[in-house]
Amino acid sequence: MDSCGFSIRGTIKNINHQYIDEIFKKNTYLNEIYADDIEAAKEDLRVLEIIPQSADYLDHRTTPIFMRKFEF
Repeated sequence: MDSCGFSIRGTIKNINHQYIDEIFKKNTYLNEIYADDIEAAKEDLRVLEIIPQSADYLDHRTTPIFMRKFEF
């Protein structure tokens, strides 16, 4: 297998549109994806804050499979 995986467990908090303009500014490709109606997209999209508690990383490219756990 030629892949890696990463999972995060924790809580998610909807912070609404507080950072939506900054996100569009830093990720200019979003302006291309939502070119038809950027303002409507900004209203529809939700900005989520991930508050991690733990995570796992798996690398299936190695034998045996490499796995590491993280606690935050």
